Amino acid sequence: MQDFYGYRKKFAVLVPSTNTAVETEYHKMCPEGVVLATRGCVIPPMPVSDEDSFVALVKAIGNATEQGLRDALTVLPDHVIFGYSAETFWDGKERSDREFKKYNDIAQAEGNCNITFGAQAIMDALKCYPDVKRIGVITPYMPVGDAMVVKFLADIGYEVVRIAGHRSDSPVSIAYETAGKNRALVKEVNGDDVDLILQAGTNLHFVELAAQLEQELGKPVLAINAITFWHALRNNGIPDRIKGFGSLLAEH
Repeated sequence: MQDFYGYRKKFAVLVPSTNTAVETEYHKMCPEGVVLATRGCVIPPMPVSDEDSFVALVKAIGNATEQGLRDALTVLPDHVIFGYSAETFWDGKERSDREFKKYNDIAQAEGNCNITFGAQAIMDALKCYPDVKRIGVITPYMPVGDAMVVKFLADIGYEVVRIAGHRSDSPVSIAYETAGKNRALVKEVNGDDVDLILQAGTNLHFVELAAQLEQELGKPVLAINAITFWHALRNNGIPDRIKGFGSLLAEH
């Protein structure tokens, strides 16, 4: 038996309950025959005004994740996509690998499926661009969050030449950041010394802008939501080349 809409695959999408961008962008990219079942890790729309409150937000997401995953597994998915990124980078690759294993073990034991985790999806995506060594990064984070991205990328062998963040004042308001402000951050981190632009922060709308910027800048521009969705598709035997959201989905 097959899910009526998800006759190819059924993905559970786990997001912070404050998030709107992941669902919207995944549905834009979704091929025929794949169904998305979004479930929330419940967190409050807490204000973020400094580094301490940003750390508290990341901890709140982490504390809600295990229950959120178990809720997502009730739909009996073929795969679970973790639709957040900051918590997956935290404290670098060693911790990220432990967290990935912890949640993947739960998914396998209780749901007979695997997961996509932002940090590990980035590692796989960057392998598609073997000439890339130096990266410019934009985020919606406070500087402490940016530092965690830099640490993780250094741990996997990439130099972050420049990083810039919106410093959004709540998890909800990340989705209010404009394309113009995103462009300004990209301009700030780009340069001849940058091989690739990476965007983190899953509630930041970016997948369509990334495709436009690739054409304008002549280099890869990777959006975190395109990265995680690509990872889930390819790891579940779906090879569709999907245009309009950047080179990763269109060419790899």
